[in-house]
Amino acid sequence: MREAEVTKSSQPAKGDLRGAAMEGGGFYNRHSAMQAAGIAMLLPYWERLIREVEIGYGPLVIADYGSSQGRNSMIPIRVAIEDLRARAHAQMPIEVIHTDLPSNDYTALFTALEEDPNSYMRATTDVFPSAVGRSYFDPIIAPKRVHLGWNTWTVHWLSSSTVSAPDHVFAAMTKSAEVRAALRSLQASDWRRFLSARSTELCLGGRLLTAFPALKPEGSGWEWLGGELWGAITDLGHEGILSEAEQLLLTIPTAPRMVEDIREPFLSDGCFAGLEIQDLDVVQVADPVWAAFQISGDARALASGHANMMRAFSGPTVSGFLAGRSDQRAVVDQIYDRLADRVAAAPRPHQPNLAVVTLRKQHE
Repeated sequence: MREAEVTKSSQPAKGDLRGAAMEGGGFYNRHSAMQAAGIAMLLPYWERLIREVEIGYGPLVIADYGSSQGRNSMIPIRVAIEDLRARAHAQMPIEVIHTDLPSNDYTALFTALEEDPNSYMRATTDVFPSAVGRSYFDPIIAPKRVHLGWNTWTVHWLSSSTVSAPDHVFAAMTKSAEVRAALRSLQASDWRRFLSARSTELCLGGRLLTAFPALKPEGSGWEWLGGELWGAITDLGHEGILSEAEQLLLTIPTAPRMVEDIREPFLSDGCFAGLEIQDLDVVQVADPVWAAFQISGDARALASGHANMMRAFSGPTVSGFLAGRSDQRAVVDQIYDRLADRVAAAPRPHQPNLAVVTLRKQHE
């Protein structure tokens, strides 16, 4: 990728895009194979939590935090239902609460519950799904109700878009020490808010699994695709399709976390807000698109897979920053088409690092 020439102001971005959920119309469900590959690696951790969680005689509650459109939650929730009932009894009532932003595509979620071949609603009874549209940086569910919490590929999103990178579309990839410091401070606050809210909702003995992009000394694994997206944006700037002001505005508010930052709230006495870390590992996610490319040799298919995955999670945010344009949709299409062109020109695997954290509610 050639070096980007546009640099952004380090002032906060205008507006707050916390309401930007994943690409709707079921698009995220169709283009999240990379996230599904990461989730498959988490199932052994999840199954252990299911075996350990303390259950009583009343209905069991599973919370799916940051569910998006639901497809990637189906297998983990089905595993939990089957394993919990094996411990309790076959007709144990189970409530599943899916949560995401108010702007989430809940139609796709409930359609998946009815139609997806892996839906946890298939061939079962006494399972009661519901959804709540609210940010997980605050409490969502009544206190002490949740037995098991599942959360993947979401906590790298920041609680606000006020940290703007001067030289990249992803805040975490800036070279600015000032912006990196502001970003790390916001991440620390967000992590504590997330943990505190989940602790309020978990019952004593409850368990939570959360997994999100991790930053290792050698990187996060997102540098290549993130750089190509920024390159696509600057390409369109050189061609006069995006103004300098629009390029300066574009910052997707996500960032991976370092292991030491994940541990930090727990350092004083091993607990934070009544939660105790059981596992903290970093795994590398295999690239299913690259695996298919090695068989087919089809660079355009690989490029389309990567570009659609990137658009599935970042497209609504990019679109929000370009909301004032009459040709907004066409320009967003051009950004991700150009991303696909750049990827096709030099195919390579995308293998991001994923932090997996399991927690136990030890005390109130």
